[in-house]
Amino acid sequence: MKKVLLAILLAVGFIGQVHAQNPKAEAVANKINGFFIFTDSQPLAEYEAVGEIATTGHNDRDIKNSGAQYQAVRDYIIREARKVNYTADGLMFQLVNGGTDKAIIIKFKESVPNAEKSKARVTQFQGVYTFVDCEPTAATDYLGTVKTSFSLGSAQYTKCRDKLLKKAKKEYPNAEGLVIKFNAGGSDTGDAVKFK
Repeated sequence: MKKVLLAILLAVGFIGQVHAQNPKAEAVANKINGFFIFTDSQPLAEYEAVGEIATTGHNDRDIKNSGAQYQAVRDYIIREARKVNYTADGLMFQLVNGGTDKAIIIKFKESVPNAEKSKARVTQFQGVYTFVDCEPTAATDYLGTVKTSFSLGSAQYTKCRDKLLKKAKKEYPNAEGLVIKFNAGGSDTGDAVKFK
């Protein structure tokens, strides 16, 4: 029994190491108004959560006018987070369709060098590494761009992301990554890439 348990623990540890060292999933997070932005990604450096901001009860005109489009929600949360904690380093976004969008406010440990704070690990959706407000660190080949048109029924983050992923997989079946750019009130785009 002890040998089986040890084998399971070693296998889990090995899988965790492989995942942690996957260069395709590594990215450099954008810094907006002093915050590193982590959307569908996690910081690689050690941090602590120091607060949370949500869109609950907001009266933001941009969010309402855009149908809760990603950029309007992100910018609102950034403004509100800066009011709450002006010394924080980053925001980890948790976005949901039809629910309350929020972000965890984080502060990196003092021992973390500045160059490490922007490093992130992105998430795969539909088998494709998804880069939002970040860029892949691994070398890539550009395959092409897909875009979606703005409509209030599909403006929320996960719907737009999933629509772009579906289009990218159809038009560029060899795509391994999608670098998504959300444009307030316009067409959202995704650059399909293959890793070298």
